[in-house]
Amino acid sequence: MVKIGLEIHVQLNTRTKLFCSCKNEASKKPNVNTCPICLGMPGSKPLINEEAIKKAIKIGLMLNLNFSKKMFFSRKSYFYPDLSKNYQITQYELPVGTQGYFLINVKGRIKKIRIRRIHIEEDPAQIIHVGGSITNAEYVLLDYNRSGVPLCEIVTEPDFESSEEVIIFMKKLLSYLQHIKVFDIRKCKWRCDVNVSIPKGNRSEIKNVGSFKGIKSAINYEIIRQESLINKGFEVKRETRHFNASTNTTELLRTKEEEIDYGYIFEPDLTSFELSSYIKDSEDNMPELPEEIIKRLIKEYKLSKNNAEILVQKDPLFVEFFEKCSKMYENKKKLSNWIVGDLFKCLNFQEKSLFESKIKPNDFVDFLNLMDSKKITERLGKELIKEYVEKGIPPRQLMNRKNLNLLSKKEILNVIEKVIKENPKSVKDYQEGKKIVIDFLIGEVMKKTRATADPKITRELLEKKLKNK
Repeated sequence: MVKIGLEIHVQLNTRTKLFCSCKNEASKKPNVNTCPICLGMPGSKPLINEEAIKKAIKIGLMLNLNFSKKMFFSRKSYFYPDLSKNYQITQYELPVGTQGYFLINVKGRIKKIRIRRIHIEEDPAQIIHVGGSITNAEYVLLDYNRSGVPLCEIVTEPDFESSEEVIIFMKKLLSYLQHIKVFDIRKCKWRCDVNVSIPKGNRSEIKNVGSFKGIKSAINYEIIRQESLINKGFEVKRETRHFNASTNTTELLRTKEEEIDYGYIFEPDLTSFELSSYIKDSEDNMPELPEEIIKRLIKEYKLSKNNAEILVQKDPLFVEFFEKCSKMYENKKKLSNWIVGDLFKCLNFQEKSLFESKIKPNDFVDFLNLMDSKKITERLGKELIKEYVEKGIPPRQLMNRKNLNLLSKKEILNVIEKVIKENPKSVKDYQEGKKIVIDFLIGEVMKKTRATADPKITRELLEKKLKNK
């Protein structure tokens, strides 16, 4: 049986870095959000960011962890270009919490994934490989803007049996982290070390995979690689490997280190921390978990379970968007149907998130009101929303620019006359009893009017005209 375990590194969305007051934000200019502390200068002293501790505890609450009474930081010693001081400040002996779990739904079956531990550590600098990848670059550049950004590392037990289970877990985990407001996918990064082993083989660790597609490809390749070695009579060695996204393969970096190789020692520049007050503060300020939000949406807005679940699971911003719209729009069922239906489809087609789009609650509500007031048809609405998502131009402006106001009965009748004249066979089929043909004729009217004819009125007028013909 395949065994897969994860070590997930998630950047926390704090205002400042973990051990200094430098801004925790991305910058196009390298090495601008830096100071002697996050550059690792001799004599510089770290100061702990309490906001990071509170956010890590919220993650622990979400993952049902047992919390330590206190925690402290350690130095993890290793030489690598992204660590100028040759050690990383992390946690080893006393992490934030241990022995938790997270539930996932695998094809209708609830599976418990055990969480071994979570701990806080500093992110190292970013390495830019010039002229190649990590295994063959001509040289590297270092950007210390990332150095010192607070990371929460989430370590699972090897409870996954396939790449599909891992992806289900990762998608749910990242969604939950956003809901409890400790992680913002718009500005925070995540990456995952994937540990894979099969019977009769040693564990291989694939480092720093940063996409769902990459995780799936790395796991599937590694399983095949290890099975091939064993089938040929070779040993599967314990290794640290790199995932090459261009070839969808893993490559050897080094033989796997043991914990003793890191020479952990107590961080002498930081004291130990009692966690009881931090735990209470985090419990008191814990945002709603997705399950609670789903129940509230169903109870408060009378949404279907399906719509509530899709709103919550898609992106935390959609719940906020729905609730802002609901203050301006009475028909909550129609509102949720348009969001989880056509809006989702259009965003997916454009490969945009809600944040990346120019969609605003007041414009979206105005769009629904246009249909309610019969100024546009729902069919036309389905066309307008595509352009709205693509260009960000509010539907009312699009309607006015394109002169898409609904036609009068007289105008519709004029178009019906043309359609009847152009389709004599369909008219004859209808009069001979093939009533379904009328849907084709209505479609022709809609084409000619660019969906500005009301379908209900069109059907009534067309039936009357065909009856009297």
